[in-house]
Amino acid sequence: MLRRLTTTLLAIAIALCTLPFVQAAPVPGRRDSKPLPTGLSAEQIDNLMAPIALFPDPLLAQMLPASTFVDQIDQAARYLRSHNKQTTGVDDQKWDISVKSIAHYPDVVFKMSEKLDWTTAVGQAYVTQTADVFKSIQRLRKKAKEFGYLKTTPQQTVIVEKETIKIVPAQAQYIYVPQYNPQVVYVAAPSSGPSTGAVVASAAIAFTSGLLIGAWLNNDCDWHTYSVYYHGWSGVGWISHSATVVHWNGSYYVNSRWSTVHYNSAIINRNVNYNNVTHYSSISRTISYNNVNRNVNVNNVNQVNVNRNNVNNVNLNRNIDSTVTNNSAYRGRAATKNVSTVGATTQQQITGFGNSGNAAQTRAQSLRGQSSRASVSAAPSTRNSRASGGRRRR
Repeated sequence: MLRRLTTTLLAIAIALCTLPFVQAAPVPGRRDSKPLPTGLSAEQIDNLMAPIALFPDPLLAQMLPASTFVDQIDQAARYLRSHNKQTTGVDDQKWDISVKSIAHYPDVVFKMSEKLDWTTAVGQAYVTQTADVFKSIQRLRKKAKEFGYLKTTPQQTVIVEKETIKIVPAQAQYIYVPQYNPQVVYVAAPSSGPSTGAVVASAAIAFTSGLLIGAWLNNDCDWHTYSVYYHGWSGVGWISHSATVVHWNGSYYVNSRWSTVHYNSAIINRNVNYNNVTHYSSISRTISYNNVNRNVNVNNVNQVNVNRNNVNNVNLNRNIDSTVTNNSAYRGRAATKNVSTVGATTQQQITGFGNSGNAAQTRAQSLRGQSSRASVSAAPSTRNSRASGGRRRR
């Protein structure tokens, strides 16, 4: 009996050690939400959150935890592109529940995958400075509302509760993603601009086509505890409003196993090139990220969309034999006489005669032009080399 109990306890211990490296979302005030030594300032977080602070709460509640699963976001983007944005099979993928949720909105996933440094920085801030992230979103929303950009529309409902601004879907069946320039909506409108609030808002914020609200929007934002929580389609407001049209009974996304929102704590160890995160620095014009440890991953060539191992991208053979004297002519140096002759001949064959006709026709055409060429002095050799394209013909 004792041996059987020991074996059972050992098996349980081994199983616990093999669980995925994922933790529950941090609770404000707990030690696990303490910022890192290189924590971001309020202004820096404002710059990070500016592009999405005006997104509806249910979508933000999925994007924030999903931003900690950067590799899965990249996988989701690749999957959606290869399947022509068809989302039918996303529920069968081995991604976190939050990544599967936003995968039902391909354009959102694409934007996050195209800016992986920014997405990583958002994920790190969410893990280490959760309350600061939620406070930043509220600061930005207050600015947008104060300046007349954030308003209730047919696409969204803006709810003000004391110091909190909520943005929820205005329609039971559809959710709309706002499109806006962060460098516009968080600064005061010019005095010469539109005079009415409706015109100001419509001129600055546009919306995508309506996206279906599905069971995957199983999270919402709790602005009082600064956290994302699972509602399981049990609640008031937009939740009860949409639950009447959303088919969630027996759904993959409505299950007690998701009652705890998870995030990937390993995100804090991921390299970030903060040079790629300063696109919205005009929100706080004097703010930089110089105080942050700049873990630039120089091997991530996709940051500049260049495959550095593929020399065909520039149609250039970089393995040039330096012992060949004439190769210097194709490096911007003075060319030899032989190179000049070759360059002129190549120029004539390609441009003068279109590289067509037999040898007799070519000689006849050349003779007709001898009289005119005799009266023109020969061009410098380097000019002929440039005319032939500046590269060695093979």
